[in-house]
Amino acid sequence: MAQDGPAGLPPGIAKKLLDKLESDEAFRAAFAKAPADALRTLGHTEEAPCIALKPGATLASPAQIKAQRSKIEALMVGIQGYDCALSAQEGY
Repeated sequence: MAQDGPAGLPPGIAKKLLDKLESDEAFRAAFAKAPADALRTLGHTEEAPCIALKPGATLASPAQIKAQRSKIEALMVGIQGYDCALSAQEGY
């Protein structure tokens, strides 16, 4: 069966990413600027186009991420579309 989109992040990387986005302002700034580079610092070297923020979108606050963590983590490890689950878009 073919996927509808690219594969998500490995569960361990998704957990590390959310931990850092909840607690590390320097990492949040680096992630907002260059998500792929920030992911590499966590040990993820594969392409992850679904993790980039849409142009003009802002990263969800640490409180928003914490409140929606299980939902965001599930989106990150599953098959994804091309919208970032971490952006402060309607519905998050």
